[in-house]
Amino acid sequence: MRNVGVGFCLITLILAFSSGCAVNKSAQLREALVQDLSTEQKKLFENAISNWFGGIKITLADNVFMTSSTVMIERKAHVDNRGLLIEGRHDNPAFGFTLLTDDEQCVLRNDQNGELASISGVKCTVADI
Repeated sequence: MRNVGVGFCLITLILAFSSGCAVNKSAQLREALVQDLSTEQKKLFENAISNWFGGIKITLADNVFMTSSTVMIERKAHVDNRGLLIEGRHDNPAFGFTLLTDDEQCVLRNDQNGELASISGVKCTVADI
């Protein structure tokens, strides 16, 4: 019985220590912007967000993350041929994504679940907030 208690304490300490490391890492990340964005670089952001949505096609503006470190995405509402909502209104949730940097790499955060995706091949700088 004593070994089970020691093992449980050891696992608890390991989990607590690793959680602390994750908090410190995210504390080093700061909101970021991109200066120039090529079509290929924009595609990297679209692919990262698409992966979080199970692979559905995502289209971002050509100037995404150039003026704001956060982008909001919502599902397109169904409209008729006059442009009116078919259901009268929609309650599609908006999903937020924030561009971050640790001064070495660009990281995209899924604001819903806190997951991070490194975006290589894109130069970003700390946003002046």
